[in-house]
Amino acid sequence: MKSSFRYLLVVTFIAAVIVIVFLQFNSSQSINQLINGNEDLMNVLKLKMELQQVQESVTQLETEVKSIVIRGQNLQDGRFEQQAKKVSQSFRTLDSFEVNPLIGAGILQLKRRVNKKIELNREVLRTFAGDGKEAAEALINDQEEAMLSDSIRSLAHRIDQQYQVSVTLLIRSADQNGRNAKTFGTILAAIAAIASLLAFGYISYKMGEQQRLIHQLNLSEQRARRSAEAKENFLANMSHEIRTPLNAILGFASLLQKKPADPESGRYTGLIQKAGENLLQIVNNILDISKIEAGMMPVEKAAFDLRETLSTIEHLYRQRSAEKGLIFSVQVADAVPAAITGDQVRLTQVVVNLVSNAIKFTERGGITVAVDLARPMDDKVVLAFVVSDTGIGMDAAERAAVFARFRQGDESITRKYGGTGLGLTIVKDLVQLQGGSIEVTGEKGVGTVFTVRLPFELAAGAGKKDGNHLPAKPLQAAWPGKTVLVAEDNEMNRLLLAQLLRDWQIGFDMACSGREAVELLKEKWYDLVLMDIQMPEMDGYTATAEIRNTLQNTVPIIAMTADALTSQKEKCAQAGMNDYISKPLDEAALHRLLARWLEQPADPVLTEDKPAVTTSKEGLRYLQLDYLFTISRGNREYEKDIIAQFCEMVPEELQRIQVAWEQGNTDRVRKTAHSMKTTVAALGLTDHVEAYLLVLEYIAPFDPLFSRTYQGLSRVCGHALEEAAAYYAAHYG
Repeated sequence: MKSSFRYLLVVTFIAAVIVIVFLQFNSSQSINQLINGNEDLMNVLKLKMELQQVQESVTQLETEVKSIVIRGQNLQDGRFEQQAKKVSQSFRTLDSFEVNPLIGAGILQLKRRVNKKIELNREVLRTFAGDGKEAAEALINDQEEAMLSDSIRSLAHRIDQQYQVSVTLLIRSADQNGRNAKTFGTILAAIAAIASLLAFGYISYKMGEQQRLIHQLNLSEQRARRSAEAKENFLANMSHEIRTPLNAILGFASLLQKKPADPESGRYTGLIQKAGENLLQIVNNILDISKIEAGMMPVEKAAFDLRETLSTIEHLYRQRSAEKGLIFSVQVADAVPAAITGDQVRLTQVVVNLVSNAIKFTERGGITVAVDLARPMDDKVVLAFVVSDTGIGMDAAERAAVFARFRQGDESITRKYGGTGLGLTIVKDLVQLQGGSIEVTGEKGVGTVFTVRLPFELAAGAGKKDGNHLPAKPLQAAWPGKTVLVAEDNEMNRLLLAQLLRDWQIGFDMACSGREAVELLKEKWYDLVLMDIQMPEMDGYTATAEIRNTLQNTVPIIAMTADALTSQKEKCAQAGMNDYISKPLDEAALHRLLARWLEQPADPVLTEDKPAVTTSKEGLRYLQLDYLFTISRGNREYEKDIIAQFCEMVPEELQRIQVAWEQGNTDRVRKTAHSMKTTVAALGLTDHVEAYLLVLEYIAPFDPLFSRTYQGLSRVCGHALEEAAAYYAAHYG
């Protein structure tokens, strides 16, 4: 609506109110005058009646006197006085008209003449009583008596006529006032009708406009939702389409670096490796920014050991710092709790970004990460993470713009150090997502200090950790009264889950497909379902839909998949699954999920102390058995079965991939490569084959890259199988 129309509407409304008030005032005045005129008409009738009554009373009085005189009646009966009193009473109503300026004087004059008439009649009666009948009749026939009677009648008639003229004027005025009131009422009714029509039209217009706006908002919301979905799909595709070839490049570069080569080729391979890592970091930063903007960067809460997390970061960056001749240290105050609840991944991302940035811009000195308790609360803490360096530093202007996107100190910094200027932007966004704050201080040429404050909840049993003593051996939780259904087609994963569930005293059944899992749920009640996503016959999504819609079963379902993308987790939630865990399965993460969804406190059971298994690294170039031994806890039968299954399944899966490709079944190649991630993870082979498996998991039909990728995968797996067979023979044969 234009502003001019709004102003016109306001002016019209004010004018209409003024007109209505004016008409209402005049109508009210006319009605009041009409009412007053009606009262005056009533007074005319009252005056006329009273004048007639006075004349009749005077006539009766005169007649009564003549009757007494003529008949010679006795004066003792008092009839004359009664009649005289009646005449006086007739004047009581007329007395109210004395204030009338038109007839007030006539009323007084009439009253005097009537009183005089009464006195004359009294005189006749006195004469009759004293001098006799003849003297009294002489007075009656006196001319003055007759003139007085005529004067009374004439004066009453004149008073009546005078008031009649006044009342006629009043009647005309009342009639005019009535017509005015009727006219004003008609105008008011017309204005009210027009105003009602205008108001109804305006309200209808606004309601229509509101409906149009609602429709437009719905369309905009649908477009925004479709845009968000398209952006999510784009990010997922970008994540795969860009990272897959990059991982292949990095993987092959890493393999080339392990081969003997001349110095020049080695230098070129190192440059390829470094350039690929830089490109992957840039892609990751751009995707992270896009996820944050799209609201797809979730913040999760889980208990974790802060010192262990920081120790991992210290281990990762100590060597990198040493390569530049820098000192890198991590300092955690004693007051900091040992276990906290928060997003370990996002915290690690923040600290890693800040440390990487510090190493990048520091040539001499060192980098320090200090953690202290900023503010304790009842069940929460605010921790301060201070990352300081002795690098190039920043002036005030640079510090003000340090968190802006695609901004660095100046062009010389970009040329010398490279980068996109997104790292610190992502850090600030991640800190804000976690409800924290970040600030930067420092001086040019002296160094920079970033201070991050983040809130965390205290994990159960959290307290100060004594750095001089090892932590006590944890209690092993058990759920002896619970039963879990495991839907998993990978034999090694079934062995792993069986080992863990037995340790936790949980009853379980195994299903090799989604169809088998649905059939088992028809026959038996389970407290929880661990559902693999990619299975033959019926995948995890279809099985979940069958459980929810057909069986109407509300059992908690936890998805298990090797795809760790956020979009995959959201897809699982949309399919009706309650939670999500990525492969390879982490014992602590699975334990937390069971504690959450079994809805029953675990029975604490002290685990039996078993001697630590010392594994020889000699001859194990590809296999990493730490994960195997962590899960087994000294169970040699489990270790034996896993290594045996590895030696059996890896050749089968390689053969399956080869046959599927020759048959043109690209979908089977992808699914087998996806499943193989779990198989190789059991013996720590992921780092060596991840690049190959990623290429195969998203390979296109007739892609010429298949041959080289498959050959590389087969070569690494061949070496790993040799190591596994040798280790099996040496320790379990």
